[in-house]
Amino acid sequence: MVEIKNISLSYKSDEIVLNGISLRVEKGECILFAGRSGSGKSSIINSINGLAARCDGAIIDGDIKIAGNDIKNLELYEISMLVSSVFQNPKTHFFNVNTTLELLSYLENIGLSREEMDKRLSDMLEVFPIKHLLNRDIFMLSGGEKQILSIAASYISGTNIVVLDEPSSNLDGENIQIVSEMLAKLKNKGLTILVCEHRIFYLMDIVDRVFLIQDGKIINKYEREDFLNLSPKKLNDLNLRDNSKTKLTVPEISNEGNLKIRSLEFKFDTTNTGLSIKNLTLETGKIYGIIGANGVGKSTFIRCLIGVERKSKDEIFLDRKKLSKKDRLKMSSLVMQDVNHQLFTDSVVNEVSLGIKGVQQNKVEELLDNLELYDFKDRHPMSLSGGQKQRVAIASVVCKDSKLMFFDEPTSGMDYKNMIRISGLVKGCKSNDRIIFIVSHDIEFLNATADYVVDIKKFKKRV
Repeated sequence: MVEIKNISLSYKSDEIVLNGISLRVEKGECILFAGRSGSGKSSIINSINGLAARCDGAIIDGDIKIAGNDIKNLELYEISMLVSSVFQNPKTHFFNVNTTLELLSYLENIGLSREEMDKRLSDMLEVFPIKHLLNRDIFMLSGGEKQILSIAASYISGTNIVVLDEPSSNLDGENIQIVSEMLAKLKNKGLTILVCEHRIFYLMDIVDRVFLIQDGKIINKYEREDFLNLSPKKLNDLNLRDNSKTKLTVPEISNEGNLKIRSLEFKFDTTNTGLSIKNLTLETGKIYGIIGANGVGKSTFIRCLIGVERKSKDEIFLDRKKLSKKDRLKMSSLVMQDVNHQLFTDSVVNEVSLGIKGVQQNKVEELLDNLELYDFKDRHPMSLSGGQKQRVAIASVVCKDSKLMFFDEPTSGMDYKNMIRISGLVKGCKSNDRIIFIVSHDIEFLNATADYVVDIKKFKKRV
């Protein structure tokens, strides 16, 4: 079904990203590409779907055949009729505002009749019971709902191969389970599935083989049973996350301290619900994990704390002094969930020191070295992998040394080694006059990092 022979890939910088990759994937197999951020996993996926050469300017040597077709001889639209893609950020998929039109747009573009489109839509709804997502505004969907829609669109396209790049990176446990069940249904339908992932536990029931990628090479491969028999320590030594689901061990908030949220009220625009918090107390010197399902209001909560939500009605005190929104904004720094929105300069080193007066260059370079970014210090931030961009944004926040630090999904798309490194970096920022907030679905990371968790579900109310 997919045959790769000795492919090498590089970009205009002459940096070798893939080096001598060869593999064969049979029809109906589920293949997992695992390995650290920047190892070349996504480049393998994007070589197969044609995006690396035709959209990213990659130079590829070697042969890639899909169902016997050499993709060098195919136009991109012809490859798209053989391979469908699901990306880490589902926002990059969409061309329509309406969800139903989005599902059908590809079918319309390839010239299917209305009767055939209706038939495929009905078939998709039998496989995936997502009727509740039809005729919705895409911008009003949660992150999990967008990813579910992306996978459904891949199925309805009619391709026999689906490639997925970090599909679980921004999802809560419930939505990860839904994605796992959807992929199992795709496999049962005979589709071939190739996945790049760091959070691997949810794939263990359907994966057939695992390829470990390092420095653009396949350094090991495992059959499913052999991979399942690897101990947690062995997995971590290989820079891989646990292959079974992790339980949260961090205690809930003790409601003691010197930062008091006397009241915080915020109404969501699209529903009759909102956040309603009374007498929540937090302590300086502590790290708080902010948990809850996709769409419950975690990011909204920290935006209210920072002071950027104008519609938030709040009374917040630090050491009995009331803080205005302007006060809180001055003492806060944030790593956004989508770090592409906060990368502005033309080099990594400039990005990390942006807006910081009197920053010491050796401090910046030491931080970049700790995050394994020093070799990329002169690279444009937008040319880095997703995990590397995340670490650049984290470095910029650490350099600011703010009293209130906020991290929104800081380990999204992060391998084990860098997750542990980020955990150590965040814990190293603890001080008696600082509070750190981490919005995260990453249970492994929270267990390693947080002192307490705050479950936002308890504060979502009808208003």
